[in-house]
Amino acid sequence: MTLPKIKGIAINLSGETMIVPPLSLGALEQLQERIMKFSGDIGDRDQVATVIDAVHSALRRNYTEVTRDAVADMIGLENMNEVFEAVMDVSGLKRRALESEAATVGEAVPGN
Repeated sequence: MTLPKIKGIAINLSGETMIVPPLSLGALEQLQERIMKFSGDIGDRDQVATVIDAVHSALRRNYTEVTRDAVADMIGLENMNEVFEAVMDVSGLKRRALESEAATVGEAVPGN
């Protein structure tokens, strides 16, 4: 995979740390209605598809070769909410909090 171009939140996906940036405005425009209806109901196929599509759109900003099928395999019940939260971190507040925490501890933050 290529090096990330856009800042985001480092998340372990299938054993690989990937930088998940927020959605682009174009992707947000395309997915906005679905995102607004999102409740986290894993029993609803459309809700699950919304998470996969949103994460795929976000990851493609840093990893242009990643496929939707690969993203679907990377996300599980254990990390679905964390990954979707990262994608929806439009303001960057979560990312900045993680950067600040890492700086306090003296760690490097991936993707910067």
